Amino acid sequence: MTVRKRLYISNILMLVIPAVISVLALAAGVLAVLTAASPGAEHDLASEHELGELRTDIAGLAEDWLTAGADAARIKSASESGGVLTVIERGGEEAARFGSGTETAALDAALAALGGEGTVSDGKTELYGELLDGGAVRIYNPVVDAASGTIRTLAAVFAVLVVAVALLSVLLTNRFLTRFVFRHISGPLLTLSEGVRQIRDGNLGFRIEYANPDEFKPVCEDFNDMAGRLKEGVERSRREEESRKELMAGISHDLRSPLTSIRAYVEGLLDGVADTPEKRERYLRTVNAKAGEMDSLLGKLFMFSKLDMGEYPYSPERLDAAREIRDFAAASSEDYARRGLEVRIGAIPGAAVDADPICIRSILMNLLDNSAKYKNKPAGTAHISGEIENGWLALYVDDDGPGVPDEALGKLFDVFFRSDPARRNPNQGSGLGLAIAAKAAARMGGSIRAENLPGGGLRIALELPLAKEEEE
Repeated sequence: MTVRKRLYISNILMLVIPAVISVLALAAGVLAVLTAASPGAEHDLASEHELGELRTDIAGLAEDWLTAGADAARIKSASESGGVLTVIERGGEEAARFGSGTETAALDAALAALGGEGTVSDGKTELYGELLDGGAVRIYNPVVDAASGTIRTLAAVFAVLVVAVALLSVLLTNRFLTRFVFRHISGPLLTLSEGVRQIRDGNLGFRIEYANPDEFKPVCEDFNDMAGRLKEGVERSRREEESRKELMAGISHDLRSPLTSIRAYVEGLLDGVADTPEKRERYLRTVNAKAGEMDSLLGKLFMFSKLDMGEYPYSPERLDAAREIRDFAAASSEDYARRGLEVRIGAIPGAAVDADPICIRSILMNLLDNSAKYKNKPAGTAHISGEIENGWLALYVDDDGPGVPDEALGKLFDVFFRSDPARRNPNQGSGLGLAIAAKAAARMGGSIRAENLPGGGLRIALELPLAKEEEE
């Protein structure tokens, strides 16, 4: 269940539960009050019993007064203390009156209808009559409404109880629902907090396992994705740092070697070792070649840094890919032949691409340089071919060299990467060529990849998007 649903249910129950409990308490109070107020209720039994005894006592005293002439003071005292009016009749006429109260003709008539004996009431005053030896007695008293006081007391008590029950139910419901919701929030928060601490402490392999289908699941998945990317970034930075160290070693060696040679040949010229015109010319040619090597290396470093920062000049043109490749091969095949690499041109479709000719030549040069550097026989071969696939021009540069391990194919175009011990030798180059080729391909909206050929050797596949007209 999601946190949103839990909050929704919690808000509803927060209103419903206290309301139901309050209604039940109120209903119980009303029922108790109605029970206390019902006519058959046995309320204030002590007061009813005392009233009956008082009437009996006064009737006895009145009969004694009528027959034996007993002292009337006792009748008066009993009437006044009981709050009743006592009327004694003799021969149908009023003989005496004691106490105070309200006397009504309606009650007298009602009692007469009962034969002078019994109890009648008009709701406010109650009349009790009894026939005596020698006369009769009538006793008037206010209606004994002890239940009204009891009802008011019960109503007040139950009102307080209802309020107390309502407040208590609100507190208990709030506590229960808070735990019901918060425990499903605090748990995931503690899990995320633990994950943050693990990442902070360097445990980049830590992952959160969270299966509940609520709002925290995508957060935990994003956390795991973040941790994975962070780990990849740290590992990539470490690899790049190692590659930069290797690059510095390779560049230092590549620069030191020609500089040492240049210095040695210049010292030979200064010391007169080259004592013939032929030797001096050979020394100068060697110095020029070594300077060219340094210039080439520095040019690659400059080109890679500009491509990496996106500042390398890019001037796309509408090019015929087949013609561009053949022109490049015609201009450079002789140079590669001197380096022991024969460049062959296969079938290349005449397709137009919008690309920078300098970038294309740079890619081809770096790929062929790579084949020339790492060939494992005196005379190697590089074969360039192409085909059109789904709006892309795919160009293939296949060589018959040693290839690379399969696990290194995906890293071959990483910055400064060299896959095997032979390629890690600084004498074989700085490792920038394929990285420059990948940057240049991406700059033109294309891609580049490497794969081992079934019969041996390495294939570099360059894919460039066709011009819009060619796609149509």
